[in-house]
Amino acid sequence: MKQKNIDNVLTWPVNAQDRFEYPLKYIIHVIVSFDQALDAEILGKAVRLSLDAEPILGCRFVEDEKQPYWRRCDGRDEMQWLVCISSDNKDEAIDRFLKSSFFHEGQQINVCLVQAAGGDSLCIKISHACSDAGGLKEYLELLAGIYSGLQKNPDFSPQPHTHGRRDQKHYFDDRGITDPLALFDPQAQPLPPAWGFPHHGTERKEMHMALRRFKGGAFDRIMSFAKEHHVTMTAVLLTAMFRSMFAMLNPPLGEKMGITVSVDLRHAFAEHADQAISNLVVGINPRISRLEEESFPETLKRASEALEELKQNRAETVDAIGLEAWGTTDYSVFLEQLQAIVQMAAETGKTNPLLSNVGVIRALEFGQSRATDAYMLTPVVIPPAFMLGVTTFNRTMTLQCSFGEPGHRKEEVEAFMDLMEKELGSV
Repeated sequence: MKQKNIDNVLTWPVNAQDRFEYPLKYIIHVIVSFDQALDAEILGKAVRLSLDAEPILGCRFVEDEKQPYWRRCDGRDEMQWLVCISSDNKDEAIDRFLKSSFFHEGQQINVCLVQAAGGDSLCIKISHACSDAGGLKEYLELLAGIYSGLQKNPDFSPQPHTHGRRDQKHYFDDRGITDPLALFDPQAQPLPPAWGFPHHGTERKEMHMALRRFKGGAFDRIMSFAKEHHVTMTAVLLTAMFRSMFAMLNPPLGEKMGITVSVDLRHAFAEHADQAISNLVVGINPRISRLEEESFPETLKRASEALEELKQNRAETVDAIGLEAWGTTDYSVFLEQLQAIVQMAAETGKTNPLLSNVGVIRALEFGQSRATDAYMLTPVVIPPAFMLGVTTFNRTMTLQCSFGEPGHRKEEVEAFMDLMEKELGSV
C-alpha cells in the first residue's frame, strides 16, 4: 500500500507532556476481546491507515538540545505494525506481546491480533510519549471506524488529521486563559510526598500484571453506592485506595497523606474536532489523614471533600500551567531537572501513589464484530512510583496495575489489590 500525501507535513512540535513522558519510556496497553474472528488483512490495512489519520503515531521522537520534535518515520510501508498470532493458549500469547518491545526502534504503536478458538483478541501497545490513556481510547474508536470502513469499501481512506492540535490550548481557551505563562508562579510548589508504596529499589527487570474485576451486579452496587452518596466513581475509588494504603503502611494518625489523581483535560472542552491524539492528563493531590475506627462512608466524605476542594480551586489548571512553563525550558536542562526528581524519589523512597480512572471505554464494533470485553494496562512505572489504573467496559470495572520486579514485589502488589477488592466489596 503506497503512502498517501498528507500535505507534505514531516515534522510536528513536541508538547510539554510529550517531553515529560518520553525519557520515562512508559508504555500503555489495551486488550479487547471478541467472540468471533477479525479479518487480519483488513486489520493490517486499518492499522497502516491509522498512521495517516493520526500522523503522530507514525512518527519518531527526535531529541534536540533545545527543543525536540516529532518526525515521520522513514519507510513506514516497509515497517511491521501488526503481528498475527494463532495460539491454543491465548493468555500466553497476549502475555508475550505485552512483555515484548516495539517491533522497530522509535515506533509509537504496535498491534497484535491473537487468533484463537472462541474468538480473537486485539492487543495494542502505545508509547506514553505520544498519547495518554484517553488518547488510546480515541485510537480504539479510530481503528474500529477504519476497519469498518474498509470492510464496506476496500478503497476507504480516513481523513488525515494533519492539523489537529496536540497541546493544551483548547483547555486554556475553555478556562478563558490567553497567556498561561503569565499565570505561572514558580514559588507555588506542591507539598512533598509523605509516603510511598512499598518498594525495593528502582529496578524493573520482570514485568507482572495484577488485576481485579467487578462485573455485573458487583459493579452496579458500587455505582449505586456512589449515586446514593452524591459522589463520583473516582471519589469512591480514591477512598478505597486511601483506606488500603492506610492498612498497608499504618501512617501516623493525624498526618495528611496524598494520592495523585489524574485529570483528563479533554473533559473541559469535550470532543473538540481538531484535537489530535496526545497527552492531555495532569494530576491533582488530595490529602487526608488516617483516623482510627473509621467507616468507609466516613472516609469517603473526607476524601470527596478534599477532591472537590482541589477541583473548585482549579488545581488541575495550576498543574497544566506548570507543565506549559516546564515545556519552555531547554530540553537538556529539562532532562537534568527530571533526573533530579527521579533521583530524589529514589533517595527519599516517597512519592504519592497515582490513581488513574480512565473511565468508560465505549462500545466497539469492528465491522460485524462487536467487542465483548476491554480493559487497559498501566505503564510499568519507576519505583517508588506506583500506579493503579481503572477502566470500565460493558458493566465491568477493571482495576489493574503493571509493575516490575524486584523494585515492586508481587506479594505486596497483590496484597494491595486484595485490600482494594475488600474495600470496594464492602460498599
